[in-house]
Amino acid sequence: MGYISNMAEKEPTTENKTNKEEKNQEEPKKPSKKLLIIIIISSIVLVMLIATVVTAVILTKRSEKIEVQTKEMLYLVPMREFLVNLIDYGGRRFLKATIELEVDNPAVMAEITTKETILRNYIINILSSKTFNDVKDIEGKTALRKDIISKSNLILKTGKVLNVYFNEFIIQ
Repeated sequence: MGYISNMAEKEPTTENKTNKEEKNQEEPKKPSKKLLIIIIISSIVLVMLIATVVTAVILTKRSEKIEVQTKEMLYLVPMREFLVNLIDYGGRRFLKATIELEVDNPAVMAEITTKETILRNYIINILSSKTFNDVKDIEGKTALRKDIISKSNLILKTGKVLNVYFNEFIIQ
C-alpha cells in the first residue's frame, strides 16, 4: 500500500490541476528583463527623435525669417560727416558723427541727393540742440535717431527714411 499511497500523493487530482491553473491565471506575468530594456531604449530613442524633429522645425522657421529679411533690399544713403558744438559747457564740447540713412526705395536716394543741403541743415540743428547727457547713452542715441527720422520724413516726398545708422559718433 505504500506504493499506492505514494502514487496517489504524486498524481495530481483534477482539483489540484484546476487550482494550479487558476493560480497561474490570477498571477500577472512579469515581463522579462530583456523586454523591459528594449522598451526603455525604444522610449529614449523615440523622445530623442521627437526632440530632433522639433528642433529642426524651429530652426527651419528661423532661417525662413532670416531669408525674408535679407531679401528685403536695404537702400543706404551715406551722409557727409557732421561736426557740431553741443549746447552745454559754453560750447566747448563737440559732436562728430557720420551717418547713413536707410530708405525704403531707390527713388528716395535720388531725392536725398537733391535735398542734401536741406537735410543736413535739419540734422545739424538736431545734433547741436543736444547736451552731452542727452546723447551719452543708448537711449539718447535712440531718441536722436527718431528725431532725425521724423524730420527727414517731413522733407522727403518719394519715400521715407526707415532708420539712421551711426558709423562714427565721437563726443569731446
